[in-house]
Amino acid sequence: MDDGTFELDGKQGDSNKAFSYHIHIKNIIEDALETGNVSKYHFMLLRNLYEKTACFLDYPKWTYLLPQDGRENYYKRIMHFSSHSSLSNEEVAEPTGPEKETVRILLRYLVENNYYKEEENGTI
Repeated sequence: MDDGTFELDGKQGDSNKAFSYHIHIKNIIEDALETGNVSKYHFMLLRNLYEKTACFLDYPKWTYLLPQDGRENYYKRIMHFSSHSSLSNEEVAEPTGPEKETVRILLRYLVENNYYKEEENGTI
C-alpha cells in the first residue's frame, strides 16, 4: 500500500497445497538417495522440483537455479535427457553411480542455497 504496509489475501482450495507438493517431491528424492534406489524417474522429479521452484521464485528459467560451477551444461543435459527421452530404446532403468551422485548434488544445491529455508524445528 502507499504507506509501505501490505495486506495478504488468503488462498482458497488447492492453491494452499502448492508448496507442500514441492516438499513431497523433495522427500521422495531424498528417500531414494538414502536407500540407494535412484532411477531415471528421480531425474524427472528433480527437474520438476527445479521447474516449480523457479516458477515459485519468479525465475524465468529453471536452469537459472543450477550450480554455476562450469558443469551447468552437463546438469542441464542430463536432466533434460533423463526426463524427456521419447524412444523406448533410449530408456535405461538404472542410472550410473555418477548420475546418481548428480541427483544428490543438484538436490543438495537447491536446498543449501536458500531456495528452501529450513526452520529451527528442522522442517522446510
